[in-house]
Amino acid sequence: MCLVREQASADNDFAKRGIRAELPVTRRHMEINATTLLSRRLSPAATLSNDGVLSEKESEIHRERKFNKEKELLDKFQSCPSILRCFGDEITTENGEKLYNILLEYASGGCLVDHITVKGLPEINVCRCAKSILTALLHIHKAGYVHCDVKPHNVLLVGRDAKLADLGSCCCKTSFVDENSRCDDFRGTVMYAAPESIAQQKYLPESDVWALGCSVLHMLTGKSPWAFDSKAQPKDVLFKIGCSDQIPQIPTNNKISKEAKDFVAKCLVKDPTARWKVDMLLDHPFVNKADRPTVARKYHHRHHHHNKLSHGIHSLVPHCFHHPKVQAC
Repeated sequence: MCLVREQASADNDFAKRGIRAELPVTRRHMEINATTLLSRRLSPAATLSNDGVLSEKESEIHRERKFNKEKELLDKFQSCPSILRCFGDEITTENGEKLYNILLEYASGGCLVDHITVKGLPEINVCRCAKSILTALLHIHKAGYVHCDVKPHNVLLVGRDAKLADLGSCCCKTSFVDENSRCDDFRGTVMYAAPESIAQQKYLPESDVWALGCSVLHMLTGKSPWAFDSKAQPKDVLFKIGCSDQIPQIPTNNKISKEAKDFVAKCLVKDPTARWKVDMLLDHPFVNKADRPTVARKYHHRHHHHNKLSHGIHSLVPHCFHHPKVQAC
């Protein structure tokens, strides 16, 4: 067996200027046939599939508790077709080091963000992705949890089906009105995080809706939901997203349908109590387009490595500033 490890690097503008981002755990991707076992790193995470591919999401044994929690959540949501499936876990020893492995469904289409071009995705594909994410969030919220890190980087493509992945940041939902109800640390990715999550460390089902709105905007336009000058300081970014009256800019041109613009607007409401909920969004005309019999453009099956900067964040400013790299198909 040949195993090649690669460490993700924080190469975005914020990281280059000294803002540290916690790196993801190592991933391994194993291809199995009758005689060989080839192992290499792959950005999506781990899996066992019908075509004979096993992938694993692994961590050092001292982080086992966190990954045990993620596995328990994956098991809880096994019945949801829009959440990446879990096939079990195991502890292995490699070079004298014990590793905790989660065996996950193989995402043959890779990460959604790697398919977003500079012009964005075809709107019908965005509709279908939005519906899948909403279906996943409905299951998560009904169980009393908040995903906390919805973004295109955490949506994997299994064939042509979009599935929400990476439940490592999940937490029990907090109360917006209860001042004592808040998480001890920041979770998620700043560019997709809801204002209440940044300003008050509140994680509500509606916080996932805000992140979905940012994600849909990214898919439609091919651009990061927020635009900042390269000289912007972290405090300026945090203030603009968390404390100002501004929201991500929704295009006014005719390249995006009225339904799409309205859907994003319903998600990007500063006041979480006025923001649309998941069940309401599932009935939105934009999402209903996903059921129309039309030919959607196929995703290219590519496996680009993507540097993720948002797992297990323990402080607000140093972590999780993520500027998506947009690549042309």
